[in-house]
Amino acid sequence: MVNANKRMEGELNGGKDIQMSMLPLNFPAFSERKEIDIYATLIPAREVGGDSYDFHFLDENHFYFAVGDVSGKGVPAALEMAVAKTLLKSRAANDRSTASILTQVNNEIAKDNDACMFITVFVAILNTDTGRLIYSNAGHNPSYVIGKNRDIMVLDDLHGPVIGAMEGMAYNETTLYIDKDDVILAYTDGVSEAQNKNEEFYTVPRLFDLIQEGTYDSTKTLTDLIVESVKEFENGTEQFDDITVLALQYLQDKDKESSELSSIKIRNKISEMPKIIAYFESFAHENDMPAVSIRKFNIVLDELLNNIISYAFTDDGKHHILVKFQLKYLRLIITLEDDGIPFNPFRAEPPDLELSITERNLGGL
Repeated sequence: MVNANKRMEGELNGGKDIQMSMLPLNFPAFSERKEIDIYATLIPAREVGGDSYDFHFLDENHFYFAVGDVSGKGVPAALEMAVAKTLLKSRAANDRSTASILTQVNNEIAKDNDACMFITVFVAILNTDTGRLIYSNAGHNPSYVIGKNRDIMVLDDLHGPVIGAMEGMAYNETTLYIDKDDVILAYTDGVSEAQNKNEEFYTVPRLFDLIQEGTYDSTKTLTDLIVESVKEFENGTEQFDDITVLALQYLQDKDKESSELSSIKIRNKISEMPKIIAYFESFAHENDMPAVSIRKFNIVLDELLNNIISYAFTDDGKHHILVKFQLKYLRLIITLEDDGIPFNPFRAEPPDLELSITERNLGGL
């Protein structure tokens, strides 16, 4: 009996280790990004389940975040969530549709789901430039958008069943726009279904009242407030399910960019390249870019323009190349536009590396 208890305790601890190792735990996260503030916490129960949260930037202006809960307990639930979290993250890397992400992930999990475990998921992608929020809910608790004056929008659209229950399900998505200072709150049922000694539930209405009337001024203080309220309600009762809370505040002024968009157009001639370099250096100095960065980007621009001018045009006609510069959120974005032919490296004739340097044609490596 003692050995069985030790094995059980070891499994539970193993599940917790797997669960916590998969989470982003460093806060404040993305301190260099001023358009969002995010905070999340996960408190595992003794009988660890499969709660999880995740968030990261997909590109310069698309931010992905998700909260999920696997049925079951122990190591199997933790492993199932690890698989689901990895699949979600992988699909989101090249997909900006939460409906498509859930549809593909569901098919992957459902076809090999011998343990018949399922996952509730809330997944969302926020465009940090525009405030456009796309989200899908697969059998999960409704999330909230908390406005500046504590006006609360309940995101209660359901876009499909739990993940893993059945192959071939097509999920939907909802699109809305949030405003500056709005807070998105997502959580798992470890909050709403927490119990006290009288076996009473914490309930969703209690949570709603708390976020509308409670005292908080940031994503961290909101998250802490919810956890403290749940613990006070439990009043020493053993926590049965994981408690997960994620809060994201949108701080971007949609009408403000870090710098004006600057652009210059040149003809497709090598002799035109110094114009781009001079224009970029002027832009960089106006925006206080470090000299070492200017030198590095000059090399990049020289290489890109040289390739475009030398190889993108197959006729002797006049063509133009448009180059745009913009600083946004401490990042420099350079965009080059031309009407040359696309380059496919898989169809290009590979260079003969047996030839001497003097015998080889330029380029091609």
